Amino acid sequence: MKKLVVLSALACLGVSAYAADGAALYKKCAVCHGANADKVYLNKVPALNSIASAERIQFMKEYAEGKRNAYGQGAIMKINLKGLTEEDFKAIDAYIETLKK
Repeated sequence: MKKLVVLSALACLGVSAYAADGAALYKKCAVCHGANADKVYLNKVPALNSIASAERIQFMKEYAEGKRNAYGQGAIMKINLKGLTEEDFKAIDAYIETLKK
């Protein structure tokens, strides 16, 4: 029984050790979207903290797949999101939620 408890604890630690770090991932985004996700980029891209969570995740997926080009930002967003997973997008989104005031 003790072995099962120890293995379960180790499995949980392993999962959390590999969980995406939204704050770290967002640093790349902050250049254009602001440290608090409140910057209106180029006076036309809405502040990320003003967009609903589900929309933000959907937009990141679409940009990463090259299917979105809102405000002519498709190419740069595809480059910036290259290699990120859906779990990464969720982590970024969760971090942005913590920035809301």
